[in-house]
Amino acid sequence: MASIINNSSCWPKVAFGDVVRNVDETIRDSQNSGLERYVGLEHIDPESLHIQRWGLISEGTSFTRRFRKGQVLFGKRRAYQRKVAVAEFDGLCSSDILVFQPKDDCLLPELLPFICQSDGFFEHALDTSAGSLSPRTKFKELARYEFPLPPLDEQRRIAEILWAADRAINNFEKLSAHIENYYLQYLAKKLAIPSPDGKKVKIKEVAEINSQTYSEKTTPSDFVIEYIDISCLESKTIDPTVKYGFGEAPSRARRKVTNGDILLSMVRPYFKAFAKVITDKENLVASTGICVVSPGPEIDADFLLHIFFTKDFFDYCNERMTGTNYPAIKPSDIAEYSINLPSLGEQIEMASLLSLLDKNKKEVDIHVQKIKELSKFLINEHLAYHRSI
Repeated sequence: MASIINNSSCWPKVAFGDVVRNVDETIRDSQNSGLERYVGLEHIDPESLHIQRWGLISEGTSFTRRFRKGQVLFGKRRAYQRKVAVAEFDGLCSSDILVFQPKDDCLLPELLPFICQSDGFFEHALDTSAGSLSPRTKFKELARYEFPLPPLDEQRRIAEILWAADRAINNFEKLSAHIENYYLQYLAKKLAIPSPDGKKVKIKEVAEINSQTYSEKTTPSDFVIEYIDISCLESKTIDPTVKYGFGEAPSRARRKVTNGDILLSMVRPYFKAFAKVITDKENLVASTGICVVSPGPEIDADFLLHIFFTKDFFDYCNERMTGTNYPAIKPSDIAEYSINLPSLGEQIEMASLLSLLDKNKKEVDIHVQKIKELSKFLINEHLAYHRSI
């Protein structure tokens, strides 16, 4: 970045309130304002500058604060959620949203949202927030925040780079969403085809559910296990496990896990914390909050794993969840789920394509994350005040 952007240490530091205005424009009669949309905090996604959702004023709203296209919206309540967006239309917004715009030509409007995205700005917002349940900051506090102000030509150069990164992120995220949609549509279409015999098959007919457990009475306390808790599960993969002597392991460390098993979190299944185990280890143990599914010879393990990511399975689980704080399904629910079962050859062919799609999506998501990290580095390196330690 040094060859592109000059040294920010020589740029003057300015107070946010010296170059940014808090626009407090209100409209009392929203129904006759000529505006169509309103924005609440729930419509702004964390760390995204784009508003993808909104409400319709014609359907009723109590909001009176007006914003205009090009202005920056900042969520002053629970600032740790990092909600900043650029308005791409005129509308009304919640009183928990501050509306910013540059005071004069000293600050380019294109650079303002990135200043508000810097770690320094959010830290200042958090430090100046008051309230326990819903902490809020005020503009008079934010106005005191200091940051290095680049010359206009540098502002323009930085803004061009950051907006180019933002466009790349959006394009990659759209590609990721397209791959995900195709993955789900392809799987749903194939599973809608009746089995050769015209009958649906229950999971328990082609796989064993939680078939083996370690006994507290017969297992030596010094037997070393590698424990898989629900927090270890990610989408289709398993994070590193934690080693314990069996006597020191959590009481829920009981489910035996072997190579080829599929693990499903029964708690909050809508998080889709499901994974296939690929290992030669013989001492893996899963939490009792995890359903261990051991595929039989009639069903391909990869094919079965993909089934658990379908919308149909999600809806099935959602209908059967019980509990408020920790909504969960039961192993018997998974056992009773039924599917159309293609031939083994078709299962392997489908799983191969689905795994390729899944791999491509992960690669795209990695690109997104790398660009976000680079963008964040640039913002914090050149647009944020660095506190002395």
